[in-house]
Amino acid sequence: MIYISKEINTPLYDQIYRQIQGDIISGNLSPGTLLPGIRTLAKTLGVARNTVDKAYTQLAVEGYIIPRKGAGFAVESIRDSKKSAELQPLSSGVSAHPGHEKAEKKLPYDFQYGSFPEEYFPKTAWKKHMLEVLALPHLSAQMTQYQDKQGNLSLRCELQNYLYQTRGVVCTEDQILIGCGLHYSLDTLCKLFAGHKRIAMEEPGYNGAKEVFQNNGFTIRHIPSTPYGLDLSQLKTLAVPIVYVTPSHQFPYGTVLPISKRRELLEWAAEENAYIIEDDYDSEYRYDANPIPSLQSIDGHDRVIYIGTFSKSLFPSLRINYMVLPKSLLPAYHQMFSTYSSPVTWLTQEVLASFLRSGDYTRHVRRMCAAYRKRHDVFVQQLSQHFGPNIVLHGQGAGLHFLVEFAEEVEAEGLIQMAEEAGVRVYPVTPFWSASEACPPNLLFAGYSLLNERQIQEGLRLLKEVWAPVLEIK
Repeated sequence: MIYISKEINTPLYDQIYRQIQGDIISGNLSPGTLLPGIRTLAKTLGVARNTVDKAYTQLAVEGYIIPRKGAGFAVESIRDSKKSAELQPLSSGVSAHPGHEKAEKKLPYDFQYGSFPEEYFPKTAWKKHMLEVLALPHLSAQMTQYQDKQGNLSLRCELQNYLYQTRGVVCTEDQILIGCGLHYSLDTLCKLFAGHKRIAMEEPGYNGAKEVFQNNGFTIRHIPSTPYGLDLSQLKTLAVPIVYVTPSHQFPYGTVLPISKRRELLEWAAEENAYIIEDDYDSEYRYDANPIPSLQSIDGHDRVIYIGTFSKSLFPSLRINYMVLPKSLLPAYHQMFSTYSSPVTWLTQEVLASFLRSGDYTRHVRRMCAAYRKRHDVFVQQLSQHFGPNIVLHGQGAGLHFLVEFAEEVEAEGLIQMAEEAGVRVYPVTPFWSASEACPPNLLFAGYSLLNERQIQEGLRLLKEVWAPVLEIK
């Protein structure tokens, strides 16, 4: 039975979501159980249909329920394990730059991923906080000293609170390391795990992370990833002490790792005494439901290394990211990096801390998410209008990019060249596969972080013009 209260501050949809989620985790709702229809439950509880629909959507995105054609939603199977009771229920920085390895001529319509329009930088607010920091009385004393290797304490304290509120991350400020980008953080981890030199990665996966591991002499084993999710069945056979994953928005397919597989992954790490590197890039940008709580938030065994970034929410050249180390790795970290200093300037960290503390950062992220939701919706609507059943779009509902899939007989390489000649740049996906011959030839990559709605519309219109003969579109 679901009980809701209109007298408390918790949104009605969240009350519904949490109660159903709790019943699924506890086993009160068994796998296959059909949930009441949206209209029926809304009438029973005396709430709007949109309220129930939002709760169901969030449960579906996180993998607790699945749609059944003509029957509404059914409870998904969640692994029954002796460790399930130890795993807490969910609470409510990758830079791909595909094709940017070499200098390229500028085209009118570039569906790249990673850069942002200049006007999106919160210049006024950033300047205000910088001036406030520069006026601090203790400025000179702190700027003339070497910084703590983990970063400014003020920023780490603000991050601790922010990550708990938005991603469910539970940590102390002593576990947070401020870095100058994902590559820096992964390089730090490679040194911590230098005695093992084996790691598992998603296949396909982020090529920037793969390059760091290769440069540090690691042997990389692969976990198959498909448009339908990560296949963890092979993980136990790989004999690796670390796995790198993007569970909240798999790169590049854009899928969400369901709760059952999150538990499976955590249980593997606990049983094998292994660690999970959770790259939570693009976590701010979810348009069809609330942001997915982090894997770290349900880790009951101190096995998750959480990494996030400000590159997608503020600007890439800021060069600030963060990593939350499990407490079990802190002694080794302090011993190995005892003489290091933070790679990010004191002033930048203090300005960012002030930005977070004031609430300006949260408001900025909210504006960015609203703006990119419009671009996302225009992209989906226009692509469907122009190409209809000739394409399948992977990665809808979140992030800043899509994978576009054509019929099996279509070669994306030719389409990319045709688009280039028409002034539109889209990208190959081969860099995300360890072997190019394993990459499906009918996929291409398109981002929308740099283009406005009008540019997206015009770019996709041009693509239809040049691709129509190949795709047999009238």
